[in-house]
Amino acid sequence: MKKDFGKEMKVWALAALTLFSGATFTSCNDEIDAENRFTFKGELISNYLENNPETFSNFCVILDKAKIGKKSSGSVLKTLSTYGSYTCFAPTNKAIEDYLLNEYNAYIESVEANKLDPSVQIYRTGVTSPYLEELSDSMATEIAKNHIIEMGYMTTDINEGAFPKVTMNRRITTVEWITDENGRVFPLLNNNSRIIEQDLEKENGYVQVVDAVLNPSSSNIHELLGQHLSFSLFYTALKATGLDKLLDTYEIDPDYDGTLYGPQFSNKAGNPRYPEEHKQRYSLLVESNDLLADPTKNHLGISITTIDQLEQLAAAWYGTEALGDHSNPKNPLHKYIQYHIIDRQLLYSSSTGPGGFLMESYDHKGFNSEINMPTSFDRYDYFETELPYTMIKVTKPFTNDTPYDPYGNEEEPSTLSKQIILNYAQDGGTRCNNQNMRYYLNVVVEPARITKARPGLEDFDQSAINGIIHTIDRILIYNEEEMAGNVLNERMRWDASSLFPELTNNGVRWMPQEEVTAGDKVYIPEDFCTRLRHRNNQTNIYYLRPHQTGLEGYSTFMGDEIMVSGKYDFEYRLPFVPSGNYEVRFGFNQSDARGIAQFYMDGKICGIPVDMREGAETEPIIGWFDESNMSEEEINENDKSMRNRGWMKGPASVHLTNNKESMRVTKKAVRRIVGTFRLDAGTEHWIRFKDVRESGLYNELSQDYLEIVPTSVLSNPTKPEDRY
Repeated sequence: MKKDFGKEMKVWALAALTLFSGATFTSCNDEIDAENRFTFKGELISNYLENNPETFSNFCVILDKAKIGKKSSGSVLKTLSTYGSYTCFAPTNKAIEDYLLNEYNAYIESVEANKLDPSVQIYRTGVTSPYLEELSDSMATEIAKNHIIEMGYMTTDINEGAFPKVTMNRRITTVEWITDENGRVFPLLNNNSRIIEQDLEKENGYVQVVDAVLNPSSSNIHELLGQHLSFSLFYTALKATGLDKLLDTYEIDPDYDGTLYGPQFSNKAGNPRYPEEHKQRYSLLVESNDLLADPTKNHLGISITTIDQLEQLAAAWYGTEALGDHSNPKNPLHKYIQYHIIDRQLLYSSSTGPGGFLMESYDHKGFNSEINMPTSFDRYDYFETELPYTMIKVTKPFTNDTPYDPYGNEEEPSTLSKQIILNYAQDGGTRCNNQNMRYYLNVVVEPARITKARPGLEDFDQSAINGIIHTIDRILIYNEEEMAGNVLNERMRWDASSLFPELTNNGVRWMPQEEVTAGDKVYIPEDFCTRLRHRNNQTNIYYLRPHQTGLEGYSTFMGDEIMVSGKYDFEYRLPFVPSGNYEVRFGFNQSDARGIAQFYMDGKICGIPVDMREGAETEPIIGWFDESNMSEEEINENDKSMRNRGWMKGPASVHLTNNKESMRVTKKAVRRIVGTFRLDAGTEHWIRFKDVRESGLYNELSQDYLEIVPTSVLSNPTKPEDRY
């Protein structure tokens, strides 16, 4: 389990005594204060490393050279002698010697090759000598920070995917479980480093001993793709379209300062911190050469091995306009590649924490995703792609036990219920409007171990500096007719934090930090999210990480909320959906601290202002009812009565903590029906919220989740919308 520690009370007692109040280690500008050291005799991570020089003396030299911040003289080694919660991947002396020698040899070889052919790039990683004493402080800092996570994790916490939190160097650490020739099982990190001694518990975290230096790629995502010859066709198409230039993006704002703090939230002590960084990251979904070349997979009866053949496939679905002009956005190959780029970095499994495709195995301070979001219901989300005005649906269909065994080499045959699936179709794909699209739906995202089974991808490296690469088991196609009439012809629900890719890309969503100032909140500064706009300077917006729910507390869809306070006036863009008529709703929790809001859609007022406070005044307006002793018929009638008032109960698919009661049993959790609207593809639609309460202490607005529901779903007499 995460190291919340058996020593937690001792740690917090020390914290109270030293009055350590906000300037934690993560603020790179601060010195390490000696008062933050442990005062009891347990072995710290730093002690353990220094007490075993025969194994870790080289690593200690690197940690001592490494600086915690540009303006600080404090070393990373000193940091590991402070209280807190850390995971330290500790490379052995031999691992560091091998790393320096290999990097030096690669550098020298490239220099010699460059002398003969100036077009050969010189291999530059910062290592220009095989001797540790000649390693620069900046390179030591780079190496050290790749090996430290600011939270303690045991390997038993980690499933296939990655560690829940990024390293101090803001890089993910991927995990794959492997078996050696003696039958021993090891975690393999970043495809090159085995944990050979696991879960060495220390007073301030865990040491994981590794047999190779963690050296994540410094390439951007399209450069990393080009390094794998088994992706050569997709890479050639990416370069031909010019979309590789889009994938150069990483630094959004070079002057962004992640050490700042925002205004105080309501009456809570302290000031919430800004997101630590402001970066752009992507997920690239890729068909490997062997998949495209297999006629049984591409369903064209031909082997796709050239860019012209790939364009022929794309033209069958995206039209023939600008054929041959690959850099033209109207070209079918251009559109094909665009639909393979998601606007955020998504790890294979969200048991890996922030940045996962779906929320799984998240357990923090009273919220447990597997209790609150039980596996008796499918897990799903929707993400926009770089193909303008399009989305991709991601599902983990817990209810589908169809066998899935891609290569026939599974020790235990898996099912679709265990897979991350793109554009999972209604009824498992049995109701395609266009029967040819059945080959391009239910596309499975492959875990790294499956990718490595593909020809030439044994050394697959998927983590780039600005995103991640995933292989898929089918060709991925967007078809407006199929999405409108099948895949997206359903009640669509987004957690509010999922609406803004910046929160996923910058470690805010499902944030696993233990030490978050002002009650596990992050202040979202103005202009941080492109789809979120402040309309006045009195609007303060915060992310509230998953927190305890219950009958007396606040029951939320994924445990977290976007909370707005002040005399707010703000708006955000709705996700892109196929053209059609939709009912728009948003879910929130009532509270005495809430305000009265006027809603607008595309600049037009939607009905009368809505009072979001909880109390005797709002109860008869909403019409919430206790259904515990009602018959099914009575419940249905009362649901209709609530809808007539413009309200709905919370969804039954979300449970309260530690019991099987759903959100329907608490009057705090409700859905407000904003109205029915025509939403056209190719057009941006914005929903606005303005506080119109004349006076109030806090005037908060809770944004829990958004629902967009095709009116065809609401009017279907044979399959009415369920309560989930």
